[in-house]
Amino acid sequence: MARKKIVQHRILDLSATLFVIVVVTTLRSYFLPTDNESIANTLTPIGSFIQNVQQSLPLLSALVWAMMLGFAGLDAGRYGPKFSLYPAYTLMAIPIFGVIAGAVMVSTDYLLSGIAMLLMLFGTKYLLRCIMRTESYNDLSLSMLCYGTLPLLFAPAAILYLVLPFLVLVVRNTWRDWVVSTFSLAFPLLAISYWRWCAGLGFRSAGEMIYTSMFTASEFSFFSTLNIAGIALLGIIIVMVACAISLIISDRYSLKVKSRAVMRFNAFMLLATLVMFFMPGCTATIFAIIATPVALLSPIVFVRMGVGFTESLYRLLLLAAAANMVVMSL
Repeated sequence: MARKKIVQHRILDLSATLFVIVVVTTLRSYFLPTDNESIANTLTPIGSFIQNVQQSLPLLSALVWAMMLGFAGLDAGRYGPKFSLYPAYTLMAIPIFGVIAGAVMVSTDYLLSGIAMLLMLFGTKYLLRCIMRTESYNDLSLSMLCYGTLPLLFAPAAILYLVLPFLVLVVRNTWRDWVVSTFSLAFPLLAISYWRWCAGLGFRSAGEMIYTSMFTASEFSFFSTLNIAGIALLGIIIVMVACAISLIISDRYSLKVKSRAVMRFNAFMLLATLVMFFMPGCTATIFAIIATPVALLSPIVFVRMGVGFTESLYRLLLLAAAANMVVMSL
């Protein structure tokens, strides 16, 4: 019964829902941004360049963000069926990704947030392909290159340099895999450090900039401006994630061995992004980054739990997202 109901969530319906989320959230954030959404990200080696580009093209940057969000939501939605992550066919990652990245809060650093969102998404994509299909070092290296580039845009993501070498052991526990992933993770930082050294800025300047920006207070204060609708939206998201993790832990026969490894990795990655959230240099860009692990974990709830509960949860999610956007516009 649950499988049949999941199939009824058609691609056209979910894509239309994502399209509405993308358009409404982008228009609201562009014309009626909140104070926290307007806080710029702290300076990073590549992020500062992207911010300068946006200052010259603000409207185009918002349009590009909308296109990135639409593409990312659709792309995340197909990972489940493509890589057989869940026990049944589901595309529920599409609207969930849109809600997390757009309906909670949108940083007005559109270009930086969009690129950071895609780096997180592609890093996860290549890792999924490596684990579920190819077991190729090329995919593993591409994944770590994406993750390693992320701190060059968003300083709090530097926590990944410390966490990912250990997280890789969750899914690829050989010495050769660890060496390849660690070197690929560090390569973007080493490359930009070398480039800055050639420009006369010092080899350590990139790392020092990221470290300083990571602990520089951005004045982002999400909880101080949280409204009732936002609390309800966060509560529903937390319930979905908690149920998903509980199913992964308790129902050991519902997932394949490789799928379970992927889910464990995304659960730990979600924990790492939550650590970023509480760092001084965090901004609203965090929601574009956290959307990937949440969107890949949550759909298992719609496959393994009762139809009445999951349908009610989904409707409440969309209702709370709509209410949050209305309240933030006032």
